[in-house]
Amino acid sequence: MFLPNTLWAESPLSLVIENQTYIYNQELSAEVDSSLQTEGFTLIGNLVKPFFRYKINKVLQVEAGILWNAEFGEDDQADEVDPVIALHWDFSPGLRFTAGTLDRNHPMHDAFFNDVLRYREPIEQGFQFKADIEHLRQDLWLSWEERETATQREKFSIGDVTQVKAGGFMLEGQLYWVHLGGQQNSGPGVFNNLSLGAGGGYTYRPEKSAGVPGWLDEIGFTVHYLKNIDDPPGLPEVDEEGMAYRAFLTVGGAYVYYQHWRGGSLNFNSPRGDVTMPGIPLAKGDPMYRARIYDEVGVVKSWQLADEVIATADVRGQFLLGRFQPIMVFNITWRPEFPLFEEYFKTRTPPKPESIEPPIGRPYGF
Repeated sequence: MFLPNTLWAESPLSLVIENQTYIYNQELSAEVDSSLQTEGFTLIGNLVKPFFRYKINKVLQVEAGILWNAEFGEDDQADEVDPVIALHWDFSPGLRFTAGTLDRNHPMHDAFFNDVLRYREPIEQGFQFKADIEHLRQDLWLSWEERETATQREKFSIGDVTQVKAGGFMLEGQLYWVHLGGQQNSGPGVFNNLSLGAGGGYTYRPEKSAGVPGWLDEIGFTVHYLKNIDDPPGLPEVDEEGMAYRAFLTVGGAYVYYQHWRGGSLNFNSPRGDVTMPGIPLAKGDPMYRARIYDEVGVVKSWQLADEVIATADVRGQFLLGRFQPIMVFNITWRPEFPLFEEYFKTRTPPKPESIEPPIGRPYGF
């Protein structure tokens, strides 16, 4: 998330406490479970991220803390606790490079990156470039998930969403590659899952004085061609493709949409896995896209309860195999920031920094 354009506090050091209390409930019938090889679930918990932020200067800042994923009712399982350590370089307005803990809210299509991963796997570490400027929206990242050992293959993912927009029109390309394998420990083989998408759309935002109803904020559509290629060791490569059509409008701050999917077969976001992980796919998209045809309607609405508190409700209905499947998501997020040691930093004389040698020298002395 990009920092707002506000004046910095006197102190460059602050404590930030970010908390999201969430519920994510997805109901699926037994027929859908068996057909798509997936299942319904209910997640309720807290994502707690306390961290220190130190602003080195106006474009560089360091964040260090922890992310604690506490799922309610899971008394027999340990809560997930992960480190948060990141260097952010805001080298131009709306442009940010991150090394360390990544911003998990990727604007990728749900067919490639299931939104429930933000609750089930809320941490990513690696490198990321993000842009959100007038004609470009970009999210490019490398996430290192598992280090290669004598008993474990390396695993990483690379994702990219590039969206060019002008005059209400939008063109978009998406790529998501998940790799499991290794050079020293090849295990039973190399496993790759590649998702490719291309799309476009148009959004009309009326002028309030143009005779258009004042309750309408925007209206538009998107069309996406989506392809998933699954290549596990010991099994034949398969690839499936499909089209996702969406019509939407925003009215009174509520985003209302209808989506139609027409795809291939169970091999889209294949649940095959490999010989070491049968039935556990590398694909990270929503399993609903394994259906040949399905429709979805939804409403997303946020309320600003205070300067640092937001509540969001997301209600969806999915129609497939002649059945209605409901999804309900609700969360409350609060994020206060507390400057630390202001008096100390007012009187402190900054030390002269020591020069840092690059860790990798120039080849051949050049």
